[in-house]
Amino acid sequence: MLVAAFWALLLILVSTVAMTYLIEGDTHQSAYGDDWNDLGEFRKDINAIGIETTALVSSPLLLSELDHPDEAIFIVSGVEKDTISLPRFTGDKDIVELSEGSGYTTSEIVAIKEFVDAGGTVLLMDDFGYSATLAKEFGLEYSGHRLYDGEAYAAELDYNFIWVNTTSAFNFTTNSGSLANINPCLKDIDLDGVIDLLDTDPYDPNNKPAGITEEQAGLCAHRWISATEWDFSEGYDLLTNGPSAFEKASSYNPVENRYAIGKSTLDSYLDVDDNGELTIGAESLGIAGDEQGPFAVYVRYCADRLCYDSDSGRVHFVADGSVLINSLYDENFYDGTLIDVAKNDNRKWALDIIAEALLIGNSSTHGSENSMVIFDESRHQQPTLFGDTYNLMYYLLIYFTNDWMAMLILFLGLFIALEAVLIRKEDPENWRHVFRIIYYGFGDARRYEYYQRPEKIRQILLTRVRNLNTLSREEFDALPAAELQSMVEDPVLVRFIFEDRRYKPDELVGLVKRIKEWGRTSIEEDDTFVDA
Repeated sequence: MLVAAFWALLLILVSTVAMTYLIEGDTHQSAYGDDWNDLGEFRKDINAIGIETTALVSSPLLLSELDHPDEAIFIVSGVEKDTISLPRFTGDKDIVELSEGSGYTTSEIVAIKEFVDAGGTVLLMDDFGYSATLAKEFGLEYSGHRLYDGEAYAAELDYNFIWVNTTSAFNFTTNSGSLANINPCLKDIDLDGVIDLLDTDPYDPNNKPAGITEEQAGLCAHRWISATEWDFSEGYDLLTNGPSAFEKASSYNPVENRYAIGKSTLDSYLDVDDNGELTIGAESLGIAGDEQGPFAVYVRYCADRLCYDSDSGRVHFVADGSVLINSLYDENFYDGTLIDVAKNDNRKWALDIIAEALLIGNSSTHGSENSMVIFDESRHQQPTLFGDTYNLMYYLLIYFTNDWMAMLILFLGLFIALEAVLIRKEDPENWRHVFRIIYYGFGDARRYEYYQRPEKIRQILLTRVRNLNTLSREEFDALPAAELQSMVEDPVLVRFIFEDRRYKPDELVGLVKRIKEWGRTSIEEDDTFVDA
């Protein structure tokens, strides 16, 4: 039975992995897909500039295993699946919380927060998914409603495509001025038109290279125009598709290092009642209308004030999970066969984030060997029939080996299961080589079952007689009855061997005690005395 169960389980596991690779399906916002709503073009651009990319298919708990978090970027694009809820100790008056928030578990959110505190960068793009709990960890709240903008929608497309324009994405506060120098692709202290990383003398405007090649530009190549021209613009025209927005009260708070960078226009509104139409409220009549703009769509969080520190962790929040999909990221993706997407700065904005995260503190425009971009694929529906099953198994493996509450639950489960197996364990019928008859197992109900089996006690007695007389099985089986009686000598045990009748429990107990005392040598008696 156990062998059959093992092979059945092995067949299921092999089939699951095989089906993952054999059965095709549809991807959605995956960095490894090439459809219009995937991020494959973005990933290819990152690889083209020499940065390693990898997918996280299990759990963000693995972020704590990174050796160089300050040279890594964690990218989340559309959280489509909720998390598995397990009980946890809260450390407050509730003591135990039986369910987790949406999107990520508490342990995963802590791992992401620690990743940012260690200097890592997170790019979170989501609208109506399950990112609310993660954003709340950084003090930001999603509105959860669709954003419409009558002034800034892309007229050449339709009302679903909304422009988010920022004239200066590096003016974090009203009095901070431009902080473009925090991005190495824009840092030019002597204003000679050459960024400091490529300048011969960053402090002397008269001492600069004659020309710069695109290859020299490295991670800043998206800013390179020609050998003598460079794009120093600080604004972005971001094109979004069906975005949401952040709550006004939480989107801008300089004290907590949250800065609203990209906003909708005054003519925008949130569809609070989710009816797809603008509802004008009438307070006197008790009619609640849709909320009027502007609203923050792009928010930046800095672990340190204004992201001055080069080791400061950063989080970029965008209330649109599709801002980097292929059809928006690459204006030539459709090649004019379906629709012409308006020219936008989505690509420049995304690659600026990559450069800012990986080049700070470096003396080169190329990332180090530790640079890494991690795409979170753990919360995406997978493109194969059994892909989600495979990811779930991998997720459980990581979760039950990294989260202490999960490890506690796993330990208790295994302990209870093992105890149940031991309690129900039965002695095999053909057990012969037992010299200490009393069975000290788990569970008093089965402890004295040996006393109710005279045939088993008889077998043990005969085996003891044979072993003490150093006889083989064949020699012992050929013994005459008289010789066997002379070997045993004890008349009570002799009758027990040759009489086949029912015995009362107290008789069997007396026989067991007699067998234990029979045949003891003086050495055994000495050993017993010492043990006592």
